[in-house]
Amino acid sequence: MVRDISDINHPKTVGNLGTVTTSYQAQFVSATALTYADQTASIIRVPLAGSPKTVVAKSAQAMLLTWSPDSSTLAYISNDFSKSQLHFVAGGQNRVATSMPPFSGGCESQSCGVASDFRLSYSQDGQLIALTQSWGGPNFRLWTSAGKLLKDNAGGIYAMSTWSGNNLYTVDASGVVVMRDGVAASFLPGVRWLRPKGSPSGGQIIYAATDKAGWDHVYVVDTTTKKVRELKKARSEPVFLTSRYIWYQGERACLATDACDGSLPVIANGKSYIYDLQDGTEAESIITSVADVWPHAA
Repeated sequence: MVRDISDINHPKTVGNLGTVTTSYQAQFVSATALTYADQTASIIRVPLAGSPKTVVAKSAQAMLLTWSPDSSTLAYISNDFSKSQLHFVAGGQNRVATSMPPFSGGCESQSCGVASDFRLSYSQDGQLIALTQSWGGPNFRLWTSAGKLLKDNAGGIYAMSTWSGNNLYTVDASGVVVMRDGVAASFLPGVRWLRPKGSPSGGQIIYAATDKAGWDHVYVVDTTTKKVRELKKARSEPVFLTSRYIWYQGERACLATDACDGSLPVIANGKSYIYDLQDGTEAESIITSVADVWPHAA
């Protein structure tokens, strides 16, 4: 479903993709178009209404995909048993920019899922592309938009990334760092955030972090001042719906009747919420999950 929440009190449905087999790939190309990988592993582009469908890359075997901010170029990573490859599709041409070791493995536990990071994304100006993923294979890469490698994980492990402007914020062994043109500098020492998201208006990042008892806390940080503000405890998977409103899931303690991972004493409580950054209030939401939002992080 595609929902217009520009008026948060009167949201409306403006599109419906139906059942998308690989729905984790569904994302916005622009304010008027969507993309996803279908059951044939082809990459599809559609207007918000869901049709007509355009096949951008047939049988792409895409593990990850993203579009440039001007929506002119599709970047995706294909994968088979022997290699993974970064592709660029533009002007009707599909070009392989580079080859890498294959992705391998996967998640079979709750704790693995919580720690997973799996994304390919452009910087705001479209000049850089970042790959972060926690499975086997190339765990981190930073390329120019032409496919030239600027940085990989040979100098350390980088995970849980997000863009704010043209700077990449990610986690290494010391905590959260900021990369400017591939050069890392400390940002939030000692912090190990989970799946951060940049604000569509720029200047802020929303994230969750787990305390020693296993509960997640949601925070927002100012990228200029580094000032951190805690929003709520027992909340996870925060996303900017707009620069004002945050969506996230609720948590509860595991019970004896729950099938819980021993290392994670809390689970989702089946509820979700919207938090208003302006007045500090929280309300229950009918949104069960968020695949993507538009506009993207600025």
